[in-house]
Amino acid sequence: MCAGWLERHGCVVTEPDPTATRGKVLRLTEKGQRARQKSRRIFGTTEASWRSTFGPAAVDDLRHALEPLVGDGRLASSPLDQGLDPYPDNWRAGVRQRPTTLPHYPMVLHRGGYPDGS
Repeated sequence: MCAGWLERHGCVVTEPDPTATRGKVLRLTEKGQRARQKSRRIFGTTEASWRSTFGPAAVDDLRHALEPLVGDGRLASSPLDQGLDPYPDNWRAGVRQRPTTLPHYPMVLHRGGYPDGS
């Protein structure tokens, strides 16, 4: 769902996945790279705002509570990896290549659940 929106708005280009018979690879365009840089600035601004609103100790406590879940950003180093194993009878169990980064997978849409409605 987001891939189409990002492509329509010029943030990504979609190419066939060279490692699979099906699937796509999305690559950021210049506009997409600028949007990513802007989002990182916004994250920094938001954290600074929270520090002034809630105090540095509260933000540090939140960060320290969440960092062990994310690890170094690689999926294999995160405890969240254990929760991403698909149910064996689900089509996701047959996916050949597991993701290697967080938080790209799975994506929960505004309707809830996985994009296929499960």
